Amino acid sequence: MLIDAYSFRLQQKRRKTQRAFLLSLILHAIAITIMGLGYIRWYRPPLPSEPLVSEAISVTNLKRFHISSTRKRTMPTRRSTPAKPSPTLNQNVAKMTRATPAAASNMSMPVLQTAARLPMEETSLHEQRTEIPAWKTIAAAHAQAPTITPKTRTTQENESENSKRPAEPIDRDARMGEALEGIAESVADRENEHAVDLVFLLDISGSMIDNIRAVGRQLNRMVEVFEEKGVDFTLGIVIFRYLEGDTIIHPQTRDSERYKRLLTSHVVAAAGDERAHNAIIKTIRRVDFREGANRRFVLVTDEASKGSYTLPEVLTQCFQNNIIVDVIGINHATHRALTSKTGGLWYPIPIQE
Repeated sequence: MLIDAYSFRLQQKRRKTQRAFLLSLILHAIAITIMGLGYIRWYRPPLPSEPLVSEAISVTNLKRFHISSTRKRTMPTRRSTPAKPSPTLNQNVAKMTRATPAAASNMSMPVLQTAARLPMEETSLHEQRTEIPAWKTIAAAHAQAPTITPKTRTTQENESENSKRPAEPIDRDARMGEALEGIAESVADRENEHAVDLVFLLDISGSMIDNIRAVGRQLNRMVEVFEEKGVDFTLGIVIFRYLEGDTIIHPQTRDSERYKRLLTSHVVAAAGDERAHNAIIKTIRRVDFREGANRRFVLVTDEASKGSYTLPEVLTQCFQNNIIVDVIGINHATHRALTSKTGGLWYPIPIQE
């Protein structure tokens, strides 16, 4: 009884083992089949490298002649225009005829077929010696070799001293005076500008102090032009730097001596970036202009105009308020746009090189 029960359990285990083995075989066969089909589907033979491809193209497309080819090639007939033979040409032809053996005129050259294409090295060419040409010298008239004059030690020392010598100081007063006088002439030459409110917008960064003091010293040249041409004018000063709170507006006045003292002795340099756009907008909103008087701004700075307002926004405000902007500044697109769009003048600011 026990033996029968044990044998029955053993048979069941064998059957389970056989089923598991058959199932594993089936799964392996399925996996191999899937991998094989995927390899056939996605496999692409590797392409040869670019040098090999170009070399193969150049070899297969190149046609050369070989003597084993049975195909014959005849030379095409070329139309020629008759020309008068010259005595020199006849002599050269006679020499070549004597030096070269006569060849059959009806002789044809074999042409390379597709199956008979050989490299260039297997084609042998027989060259025949010819007479060595005699070289003739051509005499050049008045031919002279270039002469190089060495620099003396004194000249070299002078050049080195000039290169080490610092640049001469620029005349700020003269340049600034010319700019102010030119702007004043432009104001006086306008027919409708018999009354003008002119405002100086001055950048007070560290590099601008000398230029601001030059403006103060040359302010009389502008006033003299106004008084000579009979222009009813007022002057105002706006000092700006980075923050709008740092922008100081001095009211319009005809007392030019007051602003001359202010610019030459009381203006102190300030740190921070310059924001000319903000200064222009604030000047438009805060300055008390006279009714009927023309408005003109003179921007004096050595940096490109920028700020929290864009250039189109600044120009729009100038158009709406009939403001002409003159710039004593650098050769920058923003400075050029402010003057050209509003009808003002541009002058270069004195900068020490």
